[in-house]
Amino acid sequence: MAGYIGNLALFFSLIFNGFLIFLLITRIRNNNFKNLKTINFFNNSIFFLLLISFLTLIYCFIVSDFSNVAVYQNSHTTKPLIYKISGAWGNHEGSMVLFILILSLFSFVFVRTKVSEKLKFYTVFFQAILILIFLIFLILTSNPFDRMDPKPLQGLGLNPILQDPLLAIHPPFLYFGYVGFSLVFSFALAGLVTNNFDKSWSKIANFWIILPWSLLTIGIGLGSFWAYYELGWGGYWFWDPVENASLMPWLAATALIHSNIVTLKKDKLHSWTALLSIFTFIMSLLGTFLVRSGVLNSVHAFANDPYRGVYILSTILFITFFSLAIFIIKSPKKSLYGKYYFFQRDNFILINNCFLIFFLSVVLVGTVYPIILDAISGKSISVGPIYYHTILAPFLFVFLFFMSHGPLLSWNKEDKFLQIKNFKIFFPISIVISSVIIFLFFDYKDIILILGLLFSVYLIVSVIFDWVSQKKLSLNFGRLVSHFGFGTLIFAIFINAYLSKEINAAMKVGDEIKIQEFTIKFKSINRIKKENYEEVFGNFLVANKDKKVELTPSIRKYDQPVQFTSETSIKTNFIVDYYFAINLSEFEKDKIMVRFYYKPLMFWIWLSILLIAFGGIYQTFRLRNEK
Repeated sequence: MAGYIGNLALFFSLIFNGFLIFLLITRIRNNNFKNLKTINFFNNSIFFLLLISFLTLIYCFIVSDFSNVAVYQNSHTTKPLIYKISGAWGNHEGSMVLFILILSLFSFVFVRTKVSEKLKFYTVFFQAILILIFLIFLILTSNPFDRMDPKPLQGLGLNPILQDPLLAIHPPFLYFGYVGFSLVFSFALAGLVTNNFDKSWSKIANFWIILPWSLLTIGIGLGSFWAYYELGWGGYWFWDPVENASLMPWLAATALIHSNIVTLKKDKLHSWTALLSIFTFIMSLLGTFLVRSGVLNSVHAFANDPYRGVYILSTILFITFFSLAIFIIKSPKKSLYGKYYFFQRDNFILINNCFLIFFLSVVLVGTVYPIILDAISGKSISVGPIYYHTILAPFLFVFLFFMSHGPLLSWNKEDKFLQIKNFKIFFPISIVISSVIIFLFFDYKDIILILGLLFSVYLIVSVIFDWVSQKKLSLNFGRLVSHFGFGTLIFAIFINAYLSKEINAAMKVGDEIKIQEFTIKFKSINRIKKENYEEVFGNFLVANKDKKVELTPSIRKYDQPVQFTSETSIKTNFIVDYYFAINLSEFEKDKIMVRFYYKPLMFWIWLSILLIAFGGIYQTFRLRNEK
């Protein structure tokens, strides 16, 4: 019964959305932008119908309604309640319902914003078109309420890798992030069509850009943290194509945030800001294609259906050509460049925008080119970390330099001599700090390491100086926290990359091995039985000089589906993580394969991501309170 209610709610949301688009077209053609009551009624109805549909799907998972195909394929009666609930969006069909619900939510909230009626009409119109496109896709190819008869007695279960508390909240944050950019996209098209792409547009857009960017930052951070402790390979970012799918809109949105600031402060870069608003959402759609088309094999990927992939790819092409056509025809006629001085803030922002787009282009090529090559020639190539590190690292240092100095510059005059003075202060301090770190902790002196530490410290020092010199800290607190977080992130990544250590060995109970400065003793094995899996714990003692750490990694055997997973054991402090994982040995049946990782500054990597996101969230609330 619940499935019928959810399906009916989906169907009526499609009908109401069609009526809303028809009504908006009629009003726009008659140039009638008054009386929003009818528009609000349909807009609100669509949101609540989609909400009912989504909650109904969650209910189907909770009660294990296996007559529902999505529930049958992704749940099991023995699953804990939290994984039954998260199973509702841990599959392709359910995740698409959440995707469309968030599209509708942003439209629902936006109509309550103080914006000119004409801009509001057009924004809701473009948002309704997006909702219509994906509702048709959902109902025709991915209906979450498809039924099977006879009803199975048991489900196939949820992928054990996804049975993790963090996976209950990681996808929603990602969706609120890059789906949220749909509102920026629709608002940008509305501004272009109505010839209202100006400073007033930028002031309103600021909130709608920073909000999804902050949520996407949290989503990426949560996903990275999950990969670190759940997948057992000791890393947090592998340049996996689906990881890149979330990074690409983040890079585009970061460029958009700064470009929009220039448009707001200096009434410049209108066309560039409009183009970035369009491009950011297109990157989000590309991520949707990569995850749901079946072109990738990844622990993140949901679907494996070429028809879905063709539909989404066609949608991306349609939206891209349609939006770019509007941009070309209605692009703001104001000059893109204007008059710029080198030592002026807007010029530094523009330069770093170019770097961000370059970083995005490198990630885009590395992600998409292997797919295109495979589709055209059938040849498979692997683009791994070496490609990204080799190309991006040299330009990252220059990016950090401009990022350090840009906020210290004036908007209205060229402070050349002040910047030279700042450089004479900051650079020697940064050289001293980075030199001390390198000579104390590193035996191997690599030029990439030296430059990475130098310029990340340089950014941190400049942010601290800027922080101390602020007269109205509340106005720039968000930017300062985010920039400080980014400098800390780069610093921690370089320290971690060069000082991390890894030990692999085959051991049995009672064995003791000494490798490098670490001594590892395999003390004992314990077993426990849970509701839906059996777990075998290994008890290990790791000694490093005077430091001794006990770690208890495990292997789980899940019942439904039958699958083995490796669960890590991590002891952390402010300085270093002791990280342990085990697997069954394929070569020596009486032994277990152990993997030990020594990971410096992991705490600071996670903290820096939180700081970057917190800066954005603070700025979001500040802008909201200003309105």
